[in-house]
This record gives sequence, structure tokens and C-alpha cells, in this order.
Amino acid sequence: MMAAIAVPPAEFTPYLMQQSGLRASLLKTNFGFGSDEWDDLRQEMALDCLKRLPKFDPERGNWKGFVHGVVRNRAFVLATQQTRRADLERQMFTDCNACDESGDELAQEAASEDIRPALELSIDVRRALAGLPEELQTLAHLVANLSIQAVRRQTGLSRLELERRIGQIRTAFAAAGLSPDEYFRNGGHR
Repeated sequence: MMAAIAVPPAEFTPYLMQQSGLRASLLKTNFGFGSDEWDDLRQEMALDCLKRLPKFDPERGNWKGFVHGVVRNRAFVLATQQTRRADLERQMFTDCNACDESGDELAQEAASEDIRPALELSIDVRRALAGLPEELQTLAHLVANLSIQAVRRQTGLSRLELERRIGQIRTAFAAAGLSPDEYFRNGGHR
């Protein structure tokens, strides 16, 4: 593999790890990844570059440019995934805030417009949450109101453990018929 790019391994590996480490630090600082994820991020970017190495074409550029571009692009994908994940988690639990509204406020809104679908959804969300263990109920409310990074700081959970627990919450919501696919398949109704 290395012979195809005519670069001694002694130069390639340190440069790849330096570029991957730099991007991992940027991801950690700017996109809410935890300090404990830095090594995983660096490794993922380095492995992605090694997988793409056979596609390197020395006619199109030098190997340092190739490494820089591949690592940068993978970092962009990871940042986008992290941002989307955080947005989806906040969106999924936004309805939890509706659970805290009083019945009088809901009745007043119902008098002014047809909010039946929103009211039904709010009730379904409340029921799904009530069926969760207390620690997952608390976590659901935290995720609804804080960034994922703030939730991690407050709970002390690693990214992977937080994702696992959020997965348990999603499973409970899906079992209650509240998965996004089911909701949108029914035109925004249960």
C-alpha cells in the first residue's frame, strides 16, 4: 500500500496521526465531544484515511494533501452527525415541555384552535415517560432542556452510556407508538 504513494512509512504515520489528533481536538472543543472520546475520534479518522489510501492518485496531488483532505472530510462528517444527533434528541423531547403545562392552559388553547393532535401527543408522551424508571424520566427531562454536553456534565455519563440510555427512552417511545416514523406516517397523528 505505502509503495503506491512512494512515501516512507516513517513520514506517513506521524503525519496521519498529527492530522487526526488536530481534528479530534477541534471536534472535542467545538462540537460537544467529550475528552474521553478524543482517542476514538482520532482513531476513526486515521482508519478512514487508511481505508481510502488505495484510492490515492499521485497524479492529482501529494500524499500530505490527500491525508489532510480525507481527515478533514471525515471530521466534517463526524461533526455533522454530532450536531444532527443533538438536534434530533432535543426535538424528540421538546414535547416533554408540553407535559408541564397545566390543564387550564391547554383548555384555553383548545378553545381558540383545534389542538387535539398536539394534546393527544402530549398525553402520549406523558404516559410513555411515566412508564420509564425514574432515572430515565429525569434524563428525558434533562435532554429536553439542555444540550447533550450539558447533560453529560451534569450526569457524569460518557457519550456512549448517554446514547445507550437515550436509546432505552426511544425504545419506550416507539413501543408507545411515538417513533418519528410512525408519527409522520400517520400524518402527525397517533
